[in-house]
Amino acid sequence: MTTSASEPLLALSDVNTFYGQAQVHFDLSITVARGHIVCLLGGNASGKSTTMKIILGLVKPRSGEVTFDGASLIGLTTPQIVRRGIASVPEARRLFADMSVRENILMGAFVRNDREAIAQDLDRMLTLFPKLGQRLSQRAGSLSGGEQQMVAMARALMSRPRMIVMDEPTMGLSPLYVDRVLELIRTINQEGVSVFMVEQNASLALEIAHEAYVLQTGRIVLSGPARALKDDPRIRDAYLGGSEAA
Repeated sequence: MTTSASEPLLALSDVNTFYGQAQVHFDLSITVARGHIVCLLGGNASGKSTTMKIILGLVKPRSGEVTFDGASLIGLTTPQIVRRGIASVPEARRLFADMSVRENILMGAFVRNDREAIAQDLDRMLTLFPKLGQRLSQRAGSLSGGEQQMVAMARALMSRPRMIVMDEPTMGLSPLYVDRVLELIRTINQEGVSVFMVEQNASLALEIAHEAYVLQTGRIVLSGPARALKDDPRIRDAYLGGSEAA
């Protein structure tokens, strides 16, 4: 299948998702353009994390379509989706705490068998995340939250993805590491990787995103260019502390 460069890399179209009888998504439609950063904003129980699970094949919607590079992802397993070019940086990092930093990073290359290129990519990760070079033999569980987030990002990049999906990448981090993580997301994107990120911190997410969507109880209530949404009074009232914060 050939796809046009103008077609979105990722598209969720009219997705309806249920947990038992409870409906989580109502005709959810989201697109991620090639080379863009797109953020999904929303409070607790809005359906953000379920959106991530659908993209990664962990939850199957009852109806609707999910496509990546023009091909459907519905019915694929998570390893198959990773092989298509999507990598995940999950909420709370989800590292193997008792394994070394090196082992955790290399886990991201589990779908590859090109050993020489994997070694080159590991060196590239240590250039992108220089602090990890000093921690390679340390247990991943002994690192700070910010350092663990860098391991999770490096692990995702080791699969050579075309898109990374990130669930609350700044959650629980110190202000110093929040700035560093956002800078790294920008850098990764500038290297050609599209990014879909779920965030509660609207101010930070809208600072680096190209487009944004706002999800409330399973419905998209606002969407558009991130800069325009940052100045939208409805965003300010809901996420940025109202007009006084503006």
